[in-house]
Amino acid sequence: MLRQVTLEKAIDVVRLSVALTFCWPLSSHSSKTKLFVYKVLQMYSIINVSLLLLSLLYAMYLKSEDIEIITVCLALTVLMSQSIIQAVLCSSKHDILQRIVEEMCTCAKEIQEHEREIFDVYLAKCNFIYASYIIVAYAGAFFYLCGPIVFQVGNVIHAEYPFDTNRTIMRVMIRAHQILTGYQCCSHLCLCVFGGLLIWFAAARFECLAVELQNNTNVRTLIACVEKQLRLKRYAEDVITCFRFMVLFVIALCSFLMTLCAVIMAMNTPVNVKLMFLLLNMYFLMYLYMYAWPADNMKDMSLSLSRSAYDLKWYEQTLGMQKNLLYVMMYQKPVTLSIKCIIKELSLHYYCTVRLPVRLTSNDLLQ
Repeated sequence: MLRQVTLEKAIDVVRLSVALTFCWPLSSHSSKTKLFVYKVLQMYSIINVSLLLLSLLYAMYLKSEDIEIITVCLALTVLMSQSIIQAVLCSSKHDILQRIVEEMCTCAKEIQEHEREIFDVYLAKCNFIYASYIIVAYAGAFFYLCGPIVFQVGNVIHAEYPFDTNRTIMRVMIRAHQILTGYQCCSHLCLCVFGGLLIWFAAARFECLAVELQNNTNVRTLIACVEKQLRLKRYAEDVITCFRFMVLFVIALCSFLMTLCAVIMAMNTPVNVKLMFLLLNMYFLMYLYMYAWPADNMKDMSLSLSRSAYDLKWYEQTLGMQKNLLYVMMYQKPVTLSIKCIIKELSLHYYCTVRLPVRLTSNDLLQ
C-alpha cells in the first residue's frame, strides 16, 4: 500500500498531520475573512499551548523536590516550547510558505509521466519512515493523553493551577484543554515531515531537470534548462529559509538534553526518569534525521545538473555549445541547509556527529 502513494496523496497526508499547528498556509486566493479566521486560530493555538506551559512551570515551582514530577514537567515544557517557537516562525514565514506550497501543489497536478516516475522512486524510498513517524507520534499521544481516562489512573500531566480545580466541571474543562493542547504538540512533532516533504520535492525536481538536460540537443534547450535551474535553486533556498531556525532550535535542544541525560544517568534517579530522558533524546534525534536525510540528498541533486552536462557527448557538439556546457559545469554551488557561523551544512555526515555523550547500558538504567 505504501508504495502506491502518489505525490498528491503524500501532500494530503502531510497537510492532515500538521493541521492542528495551523502552519500549513492558506491558498493565495483565500478571502480576507478566511485569512482573518486563520490568523485568529494561529494566535489561539499559541495562547492555548502557553497556558498549559505556564501551569507546568507553576507545578515545577510547587513540587521542586519531587524529581519524577519535575522530569515529566520538564519534558512537556520542552515540547511545548518547541510548539510555540515553530508556530511563531511559520506565522512569520507565511507568505514564503504559501508560495512554495502552492508551487508544489501545482507541480503535482501538472507533473509529466517521466517526472512522475522519479517522484514515485522518492516516495517509495522515504514514505515508510515518514508514515511510521506520523503513526507512532499520534498513537503515542493517544495512549499518553487518553490512557488515564480509559484505565482510570491518575493524570499524567502534573499541571498545577492557582485556583480551585476540585469541581467536576472545572476538572472536565482542564482535562479537555490538556488533551487538545497535547494533540497540538503532537501535530507540531510532525512538522518535520512537512519540512522533509518540501526538501524531498526540491531534490526530486533537481533530478528531473538533470534528466531533461541529458536529452538536450541545442543551445536553446540548454538555456531553458539553466533558467529552470535558477528558479529551482531560488525555490530550494526559500524552503531552507522557512525551516532553518527550526533546525537550529532542535540542534540546540539536542545538545542540552544529551548533556542533561548524561547527568541523569550518572545520578541515583528512578528508572522511569532515566527512560523519560532517553526517549526524549531519541525523539529529537529522529526529528533532526527527518531534516538531515532529505537535506543531504538535495545537496547531491543540486549538483546533478553539472554532472548531467559532463555526461553529455559534449565532444560531438559545436564549439559554442561546448563553451556553454563548460559554464554550466563550472558555476555550480550545492544548495545546503546551513546556518551561518553555526552549521556549515546539515547532512547525514553532520547528523552522525550528534550522538549520546554516554554509552548506555542496562546497569545505567537500573543504577
